[in-house]
Amino acid sequence: MRNLIIAGLAAASVIGGAGAALGQPVVVERWGHWDPAWGADPGPPPHALWRRWHHRENHWYEHVHNCMVREHYDPHRDAYMVGHRWVVCRD
Repeated sequence: MRNLIIAGLAAASVIGGAGAALGQPVVVERWGHWDPAWGADPGPPPHALWRRWHHRENHWYEHVHNCMVREHYDPHRDAYMVGHRWVVCRD
């Protein structure tokens, strides 16, 4: 009985340690660095623009932040509204 209790406590500590490690935020800067003060994380580039951003992934967040100064910017389209039409943001 004593061996079962020790084995159970060992298993619980391993599982608890893994849970604590998984609870920590993991910083992956594949798209560059996004400062939470800028707003909600826009996520990866839109699928339609993937080819344009394929070898420049680490500059995506910088691009989005530069385009956010324009009114009505939408990172999911990578465009901003001018009048009644969408214009692709080029920085």
